[in-house]
Amino acid sequence: MTIKKIKELKKGEYFRLKDSDSAPVWIKGDYVRSDKKYSTYKFEDVNHERLLSPDKSVFTDFEF
Repeated sequence: MTIKKIKELKKGEYFRLKDSDSAPVWIKGDYVRSDKKYSTYKFEDVNHERLLSPDKSVFTDFEF
């Protein structure tokens, strides 16, 4: 897995918050200007939204 910051990912790109095969997969959404954070949601539950700081480190380049 590769470590990147949220702001380096493209919209719709998959990532994980932990370096684990059992960690849930998240998808990057839009930038929320009022909160200055990115909207993200779980791959398996699109209603589970979380706002993350642009400098948050995440894990990419994995297979699931």
